[in-house]
Amino acid sequence: MVPRAQLRVFAPLDSFPATERERWASYVDAGGGLTRREVAETEDALVATRLVTGRAALGPDAALVRRAGRRVMVCPLQLDLRSAHALASFRREVPDLVVDAFVPDDGVRDRLDRLSASGRVPHIRDEPWAVPLPWFVAFSPDERHVTEPPGATRPRVTHLTTCGQAIDRFEVVLEAVEATVEDSEDVLAALAGLSTWLDAFDPTSLLELDYGGVAGMLSGEQLREDTTCADLWEAVEGLRSGDLLAAAAAYGVARARWTRWRAKQQAS
Repeated sequence: MVPRAQLRVFAPLDSFPATERERWASYVDAGGGLTRREVAETEDALVATRLVTGRAALGPDAALVRRAGRRVMVCPLQLDLRSAHALASFRREVPDLVVDAFVPDDGVRDRLDRLSASGRVPHIRDEPWAVPLPWFVAFSPDERHVTEPPGATRPRVTHLTTCGQAIDRFEVVLEAVEATVEDSEDVLAALAGLSTWLDAFDPTSLLELDYGGVAGMLSGEQLREDTTCADLWEAVEGLRSGDLLAAAAAYGVARARWTRWRAKQQAS
């Protein structure tokens, strides 16, 4: 399967609408909650067939669950909704004939199209092969965590913050880029899109960046020494202070790092 990184929103249980809150409360009380390993294994087995079959093999209640103090935080997998949004994105990139060949069942296509237009927002964003650079500026460098799971050959790298803090940071970066960088429409669109996505959730929700399967494509040394978040914030501070050369150098380091890793991964 293609390695994927993920951005995940863990929303407080009390922030869900009443009917969903009751369902998730029952799920948590019953001991529900998948481990990250279970999520990765299940998604690897099912996501490739999800668009074609339309089956929700995990059921509506599959989620990651974590606790922050006394608050229960829930991140639903929503494979159906994520499949619908993936199909909508796919439609924008390829002709309809290709979409029809990829998802031949008219009923499945129609149902996913309706779901993507429903206004529902998925709690998880996926990206194949590499972590997109705009994701990193949702976090500060000190929110990067490297853990060494027992028996693992590589560390696990995550970043963790709140949605409210991430939105504030995106606003800072948007202002700096818009004021100083020419031809930055793609970067601005990516940052604004992420900010809009996060704005759908309670600001105290936890936002987690997990390198996920992408980590398996890198060496332990590369993971431990990755300073992308710090490099990008150095670039932002350069823009804000007017030191465009320093900003370009710091951004270039981060971009070259992930471009090189992505090229190696896709060639393998």
